[in-house]
Formats: sequence, structure tokens, C-alpha cells
Amino acid sequence: MLSLELVKKELEVNNYSPVIHKISNKEILLFSVEDEDKIPIMNKISNVVIENENIVLTYFKKQIDIKKEFKTINDFIKFVKEIFPVSK
Repeated sequence: MLSLELVKKELEVNNYSPVIHKISNKEILLFSVEDEDKIPIMNKISNVVIENENIVLTYFKKQIDIKKEFKTINDFIKFVKEIFPVSK
């Protein structure tokens, strides 16, 4: 079963900085790519919710929010790595 906690752990393993917040009685996972000083890069902040057993990612491109759904954590992580590469 998908959960934000599982998504959070997988993001952490892949060097992202996720945090789960409760907003209006709904959990939302926020994550970012950070610079070398551990400061979030503003155009690389996204959020995730679980809806109908899907991972729903909302990210921004030129100030337009884009939603994309994933059935598996592996598909989600693969996509995140493509659009938000992390430098080590």
C-alpha cells in the first residue's frame, strides 16, 4: 500500500529533502533540491499527495503547476530524478 512515509523514505535515499505537513487535515509531502549550503532551490520545490492509490506529484514549470500521477514509487522516483537531478 502506498503511503507518504514510504515516498518520503525513498526520496531521502535519493538525496532529496522531503518533509510531511498536515494541511487542513490532509497530509502533503513537500520536497526540494538543495544547493551546497542546504538551501532549497526555489524552482525545484514540489509536493506530493496520495490519491486513489496513486502518487500525485505537483511541480512548477514557468510558474504553471503541472500534475502527474504514478502508480508505483519506482516510476515516481525515476521521473523525479529526470526533472530534478541532484548533484552530489
